[in-house]
Amino acid sequence: MFIELANAIGGDVNAADTVLTQQRPLQILDYLEGYWQSSAANAFAVPADPNMARNSPLDPPTFAAPPAPAPVHHIAYALCLENTRLADIMRRVVAEYRSGERLPPATPPTQRWLQVTEEVFFTGPVPFSVRSIASSLRPDPAAIRRNAYYRLLGMDLNHGTEDGRPYQYVKADVSNRDFSVAFEALLGEVWKGYINRNNFVAANTTDDNAIDELVRRLKEMLNARRQFGNLSREEFDAVATLSWFFLTIAYDTAIVQDLDASAFGVADRLRLIGQRVGMAPHARADSYFQLATPMSVILRAIEQDAIPVAGGAPSLYSGIYTPWMLQIITHWSVATGRNLKDVTAAPYAGAVLQATAPGAVPAAPSRNGAGSVRIAAAPR
Repeated sequence: MFIELANAIGGDVNAADTVLTQQRPLQILDYLEGYWQSSAANAFAVPADPNMARNSPLDPPTFAAPPAPAPVHHIAYALCLENTRLADIMRRVVAEYRSGERLPPATPPTQRWLQVTEEVFFTGPVPFSVRSIASSLRPDPAAIRRNAYYRLLGMDLNHGTEDGRPYQYVKADVSNRDFSVAFEALLGEVWKGYINRNNFVAANTTDDNAIDELVRRLKEMLNARRQFGNLSREEFDAVATLSWFFLTIAYDTAIVQDLDASAFGVADRLRLIGQRVGMAPHARADSYFQLATPMSVILRAIEQDAIPVAGGAPSLYSGIYTPWMLQIITHWSVATGRNLKDVTAAPYAGAVLQATAPGAVPAAPSRNGAGSVRIAAAPR
């Protein structure tokens, strides 16, 4: 939602710096409150309560809330971005600046970013805020995000704690543990449809019925976890947090320049920042960045019936959603090491993305470098 805000006011590095470095913490928080209120009844698969947010601003807002319905990314957007280790690396940047002087001096714009980031994303939100999720019952925001990922998508992040141990969080008894099975099967069927879309002579392996059935199954799984707006605030908070960090490195912003991490691509900026703070991003970080928005678009469309469960198959392989699906197929293949474009490969047997070893994080290569990623059996 922050990258979209920067796009709305210019879509360049100056717009990004305006959002990141020229606001007070409460102005950013009030923007999020207004965003929730404009989106709660429309942007989620089922209505969420707009009154969960505050009604009056504590500071004069700089950015007006978007007109309803405001688009809110699917939680898969946050999962993909967090799999790069973006949140962990930026958390360490803030911690290093606040506790020592190992990093290059922070100019006034970066000082403002540090203030906003620490107070909005690493401090308990003001009472009755849509972001008031953590409490004595759930004290760790990162664990709350992992719990939501697991419940909605049946996936854990591909890394553990900073010292390599498995991350401790509550794994709910009821979760969509078969999500990745159905989703990768959908990707495989869509690819077959795409390569046969202009095939009018030879054998055509396109199976529209299979695609429709997989869309139906995915919709049922996702909406089953969302009854009465369940997990909507957790999703909103996860997307807000990861979107803020993504905007920070989407351009050569003031923060990136102060960290001497300017580069042509977002994955390379994250790698350079990781070097500054002694934490390498995931080896496939670029593919996770490329997956985030397409995954959000497709899953939100499935949840909201924009892709009908009957007759919607062609829109995925020869229609408006085809570019998004092709991007997912390409980068899902890179991230998992499974070539979904090989139609002779064995069917997907059920798995979740894991790092090479529990909690391990491979060293980051160049943009097109290779890395080791394996698929491990999904926990039951």
